[in-house]
Amino acid sequence: MPDVAVVGAGPIGTLVAALLQRRGLETAVYERRDAISQRPRAVGIHPPAVAVLRQLGLELPGARPIARGEARDHDRVLGAMRFAPPVLMQPQHLLQTELDAHVRHLRRATPVTGVENGARSARVHVPGGAVGARIVIAADGVDSSIRGESDAAWRRHAGRGRYLMADVGDDSELGDAAVLWFAQRGVVESFPLPSSRRRWVARAAIGTDLAQLVGERTGVRLPPSTADQTSSFIAAQHLADRWVQGRIVLLGDAAHEISPIGGQGMNLGILDAAALVPCLISALDGDTAALDSWERERKGTARKAMAQAAFNMSVGTPIPAFAQPFRRAGVRVLTWGPLARRLEAAFTMAQL
Repeated sequence: MPDVAVVGAGPIGTLVAALLQRRGLETAVYERRDAISQRPRAVGIHPPAVAVLRQLGLELPGARPIARGEARDHDRVLGAMRFAPPVLMQPQHLLQTELDAHVRHLRRATPVTGVENGARSARVHVPGGAVGARIVIAADGVDSSIRGESDAAWRRHAGRGRYLMADVGDDSELGDAAVLWFAQRGVVESFPLPSSRRRWVARAAIGTDLAQLVGERTGVRLPPSTADQTSSFIAAQHLADRWVQGRIVLLGDAAHEISPIGGQGMNLGILDAAALVPCLISALDGDTAALDSWERERKGTARKAMAQAAFNMSVGTPIPAFAQPFRRAGVRVLTWGPLARRLEAAFTMAQL
């Protein structure tokens, strides 16, 4: 019987498994998908999360560093920030590939159909039978089936909006800067990616032409292929009220959904996983309060991240034309004065 069974082999599930295996715990990982998804997802890895990945020896080859951020209104620069250490841009599927190489007993195409929570162990049901484990970690995402089977309530928090996104070839003059345009009709975000590409994200309704929207709000012209590469998503925020239930622990997106505006979701999950490992080992050694302490601490951090993400979303919403000068003035204050250092720390998650 393994010490730990991890349900879900996304970045957070494979990371916590790799960290536990390095500490000598027998850990098995089950994933329903048979291959790593290639669709665009998280890209930014903030300095505290980079430090965790370095513990495994991950070098993040090809990652593109971002050391500068700019706030603009069309071609007018409202303010700038410096990120030291830089944020590393690495598409999630490339990070996932590197993480997979550090994990043993990873079983893809093995869906978990249910988990039984016992007093001394849990049982994970998979096709063809069941496997016992002393602890089960549910890292199976926002739509976690394990959380759905439990008594944990999924509570909605402030911060919601619909966005369009595309990763396209970059022939702009933006260089290695991350740029946020605070346009009157809604925010546009742009981040440099490896291989001379750039991600564009804009608050907009489905059916909107992203290239046209970006041109109107920023003055930057995107290639004609943008329409074929555009996807949409809803940014929302939820928090499970219970992360630890007997022998089952919710981790990452299964425990909290954080708006990706600001790039905190995956990074918060990485920090959750790093904090969980020593507490889980203590729990297996008989410390009955260790996991509860981890939940309290990390839930408080999640609430702070949610509040920050909700603020990020609020300042990028469409506003009446008469209010735009006031928003420009507010952004200048945040990015040019003494508040700039605090804003830089918030964006790089140095305080989480």
